[in-house]
Amino acid sequence: MRKNVIIIFSCIFAASCSLNYEASVSESLDESIPTSELVGVKRVQIQGGKPKVTFEAEKAVVWEKREETELYSFVFNEFDGSNEIITRGEADYLIIKDNQDAQIEGEIYGYSVRNEASIEADNLNWTDETRKLASDVDSTVTIQMDNGSVLKGKGFEADLYTSTTSFTSGIGGTLESGSEGRE
Repeated sequence: MRKNVIIIFSCIFAASCSLNYEASVSESLDESIPTSELVGVKRVQIQGGKPKVTFEAEKAVVWEKREETELYSFVFNEFDGSNEIITRGEADYLIIKDNQDAQIEGEIYGYSVRNEASIEADNLNWTDETRKLASDVDSTVTIQMDNGSVLKGKGFEADLYTSTTSFTSGIGGTLESGSEGRE
């Protein structure tokens, strides 16, 4: 799960757009007017001659003065060396700041083949400097493992430096112990 979260947000952060316009164009724009809007955005990162990650968004809005980019209907895929998808993530809305902090909203879903786990949420916040992913206090996050284990709670936080995950309330779920086939 922790690797899933790392991968999801590494990919999302790498997808932020930054276009460098001449100072005269960007300085003349009012803060309520975006620097640019892109429709049908797709980006492929190549590593070793093969696609490593793909990013797609129905729409990207770049706000140079605010130092942030908004992405709508965002999807990414990470590939292994055999071009098989190993991580997939999607969200209705993402706003990423130039310092790489991000707010993610709407239907958020991520799945990691390596970790055999998925995460679902309505909102998540990423703080890049501290490497923490957190939900709002009253927002429910669900983590589901392929083995059938499910963990759900509110006030989710994952600290990627210490590889710890916590919930502050409403914690519940089921843990499968690997006792399949035993009577």
